[in-house]
Amino acid sequence: MPTDKPKSIQSASGINPVSGRDPELQGPFERLADELQAHLNHGAKLIDCPHCQYHAAVEEQGFAPIYFSYCLLCRTKVRFVRMRCACGTLSAYDGAQHQQCVTCSTPFTYTDVVKQNEPKVCGEESPDHYEGAQALCHICCKSHNTVFEFDEQWLCLDCLEEHRSPGRCETCETVQTGDLEDSFEKGCMLCGGRITWD
Repeated sequence: MPTDKPKSIQSASGINPVSGRDPELQGPFERLADELQAHLNHGAKLIDCPHCQYHAAVEEQGFAPIYFSYCLLCRTKVRFVRMRCACGTLSAYDGAQHQQCVTCSTPFTYTDVVKQNEPKVCGEESPDHYEGAQALCHICCKSHNTVFEFDEQWLCLDCLEEHRSPGRCETCETVQTGDLEDSFEKGCMLCGGRITWD
């Protein structure tokens, strides 16, 4: 089987390759050349897999700024936002396992992620009506607001979890995600509720 197909597919990547690939996957990757080409012929976008780093992942866009990839080689599914490093490399950031540049290993901070992916950058909010992060996330429990509204979708830009509309704790009045139904008595992630007042 010719090896030029994977190379030509690889050169179309929007995300730069990494030298630290598992060499044991090279053979299976080369055998995928026809399947990868078929996906390209049907309009799919292929990217370097954030997990195995081979150019074998099919990318689909969710709501801005979220993307999904499914690797045809290692079968890994990743949900991510795109990050452009100062070195020029486009990398995937998933808030958990993939949090650094794939070329120079520079870590992406929460501030970096917000600057490149907040609603006003993604075209979801006009800068004059932009409110920034509006709620705390009950999943990652940071001490500052990390949940943004993207066209009626709520997303934490720290852990990349989607949420329903945030609510307000009936005890401490903090705006946050999660179940706040009994927050008057039980409180929330920041307070103990009215039960602790007795």
